Amino acid sequence: MVSNYRKRVLILGGYGSFGARIAQMLASDPNIQLIIAGRDKHRADLCASRLPNLAEGLRLERDAVNLAAQLKALHLDLLIHCAGPFQNQDYRVAEACIEARTPYIDIADGRRFVCDFQRLSSKAEAAGISLVTGASTLPALSSAVLAKLAGDYSRLDSARIDIAPGHRIERGLAMVRAGFESLGENFPALRKGQWRETFAGKHLRRVRMAHPVGERWVCDLDVPDLELWPRAFPELTDVRFGTGVQPRPLQLGLAACAHLNRLRLPATGPWLAKLGHRLAARWPGGSPHGGMQILLRGKDRNGQPLSRRWQILGLSGDGLWIPAAPAAALARKVLAGQGPGPGASVCWQMLSMEEILRELTPYSVVTAVETLQPRGIIRRPATA
Repeated sequence: MVSNYRKRVLILGGYGSFGARIAQMLASDPNIQLIIAGRDKHRADLCASRLPNLAEGLRLERDAVNLAAQLKALHLDLLIHCAGPFQNQDYRVAEACIEARTPYIDIADGRRFVCDFQRLSSKAEAAGISLVTGASTLPALSSAVLAKLAGDYSRLDSARIDIAPGHRIERGLAMVRAGFESLGENFPALRKGQWRETFAGKHLRRVRMAHPVGERWVCDLDVPDLELWPRAFPELTDVRFGTGVQPRPLQLGLAACAHLNRLRLPATGPWLAKLGHRLAARWPGGSPHGGMQILLRGKDRNGQPLSRRWQILGLSGDGLWIPAAPAAALARKVLAGQGPGPGASVCWQMLSMEEILRELTPYSVVTAVETLQPRGIIRRPATA
């Protein structure tokens, strides 16, 4: 049933890889009026024209000096910020939302952007609105999986997250820039109970996911979960995140770029990002299948070793819908008056795994969880 008042939702960066997918997820709701916004009015109009329920296109720049005034004039019920990359971005969009008294969600995965976001909380509380960061794969989906699995543990010792996107997929420049421009940058990670320095692109290693994703190569990258998981579970001694591209020569080149970036040559990061964007789109081989896995180790309720692995696979190019699902699910809750109260917070266990997966029902996305045998123990086949 369509209500007389349609909720006005602006998606900043709404024609990008993830913004456009969030728009498509929300466009089927006749009670939502979508506004697709960005610096390119033509692309915004084109994206809006492909959506049902008369979506609008709008030119709006995140760096505009009068951004708050523009938002206030639009009388929005929600702004979803997808105009990344977020790694070196400030909070001007969120601060403009505070001034305009517009609820805010973003899909940020930059560690400092997400982990320091709560500094805006007092201003948001005073304005009476909610601001939520990180409504994407990390940390929204990862923390929902943690909430689902952690109940089986009396103590959590280690956590590992690996993301291996498909190669034959659409890539936005912002998505590639976020990875390439961070290569070679130092960051702390929890190893054997101590915070140790590593850098983006270090520790090239193999991981294996279920068929048809199979074996992939990944390396270290800085993400909010490396800080958020130890905050939530102080007993953790190891938290690791790895990601990589396909095929293997491209991943080896990415690791080499990490060492090149550490030389701090002028404009190396932006130049490599543009080069990487072109190479990734044209490099032969690879598959359209990608996936993510979370491996937890610790003790069960009886004090026995317990290792569990959760996987989500995006098949035939549908993996790109996974990062969009948490923002769409959270937007529905906020618009229904079921979101968080006033303040600024991280999207940490705000959504259940079921709420996120519901958004992915139309797509070729599958999940599975398995209990692994403790390391060093071999399960022998039964004999007659």
